[in-house]
Amino acid sequence: MDNISQLEKRIATTNDAGLIAMLIGRLIDNCKACKAAIEEEAYEKVKDLNDHSRDILNELIFQFRGNDDVSTAIREISVYINKEITEGQIKKAISIFDKCIKILTPLLEAFKELEIRKQPKAVSGITYGKGTLGEYSIGESRSFEG
Repeated sequence: MDNISQLEKRIATTNDAGLIAMLIGRLIDNCKACKAAIEEEAYEKVKDLNDHSRDILNELIFQFRGNDDVSTAIREISVYINKEITEGQIKKAISIFDKCIKILTPLLEAFKELEIRKQPKAVSGITYGKGTLGEYSIGESRSFEG
């Protein structure tokens, strides 16, 4: 998301799974940025990125506070990722951030798939007209019927 207004549009029109996918995507971006910061020896930047990642992980833990298997698994993954990014920061180890990306990527793909399968919070075609429907919808293959 290069542009804040694009991000705002996505947040306004996506569903719960899409919001979780955005959080996980940001975690992956932070891990990639940590790798680059370690290569540049910008360790204060790694600390700041990890602090932001911990905020995201806390939000995931809060959102998945239920007792079902999926919630429990996501909480356990979140705690594990927190442990790993802390270790990666202390040891200045790029390989640890690679491992976190490898763990988070299937989760991101799963929530993106759920985002496509579930109804969005808003249908922009009603507000913006048929010509701009593709710009704001979750997936181009989604069809809307009146």
